Amino acid sequence: MSEPILEIEGLDVAFGRGHTRKVALSGAALRLFPGESVGVIGESGAGKSTLARAVLGLAPVTAGSVRVVGRDVARLSRRGRREFGRSGVAQYVFQDPLRSLDPDQTVQAAVAEPLRIRGQLSRGEIAAAVRAQFAAVELDESLLDRFPAQLSGGQRQRVAVARALVTGPRLLLLDEPVSALDSANRVRILQLLERLRATTDITLLFISHDLGSIAGVTDRTIVLNRGRIVEDGPTARVITAPRHPYTRLLVGSAPTLSSGAADRARRARLRAELAAAS
Repeated sequence: MSEPILEIEGLDVAFGRGHTRKVALSGAALRLFPGESVGVIGESGAGKSTLARAVLGLAPVTAGSVRVVGRDVARLSRRGRREFGRSGVAQYVFQDPLRSLDPDQTVQAAVAEPLRIRGQLSRGEIAAAVRAQFAAVELDESLLDRFPAQLSGGQRQRVAVARALVTGPRLLLLDEPVSALDSANRVRILQLLERLRATTDITLLFISHDLGSIAGVTDRTIVLNRGRIVEDGPTARVITAPRHPYTRLLVGSAPTLSSGAADRARRARLRAELAAAS
């Protein structure tokens, strides 16, 4: 078996000190291999975004290790973190592209920026790489000189994906990448990610609160509850036959076409089951 792209062991992350100290992750452990697509699901505050930040070396790790392509990013110096960021081996796609893209920078400049920072290509090579990424995410070159506010939400998110992919990362972290989009653009981004999986060996860590999105693009799903991984298994099995009470509550609370008394009673039973197991 190939070496893991991401290997997390015994990871604890905490914020604050003394009586204000809050544990965001406790004992997290997982492995992601080349070409694997893994979903991370849980309610707000479960620790999903903290997990992603820890992978990028941006969270206060108090115990454990986070190895990206064999390098423990939790133990990097400030200079080491800068070098790791410039390498482009791990990239991040944010939830809201309008906030993550510089409003005063053309989208061409935004996608080119990671390559300029790395400093290994000529100006012409960078321009060619940007055009290639625009084509890969199905954006027309006529949009290159526009600013983020001049694009639709779906176009902006595809620009964000292009910027993340332009360095050829081994690991792509996606934090609620479709939650701010309408249904048509949500489907388009999910289809784009599925094609990316089919044509490359990139590893995806897809963070979402939406079971439908997770089901569409992942092979495996990790369930986080109060900073702990409570379930980890094939996505189809986790959704259709969840084993942990919290996972059953998430699945049972997913929106359906019916929302009558029977559904409310079922969710109440699931919450009671979770409370009894806590």
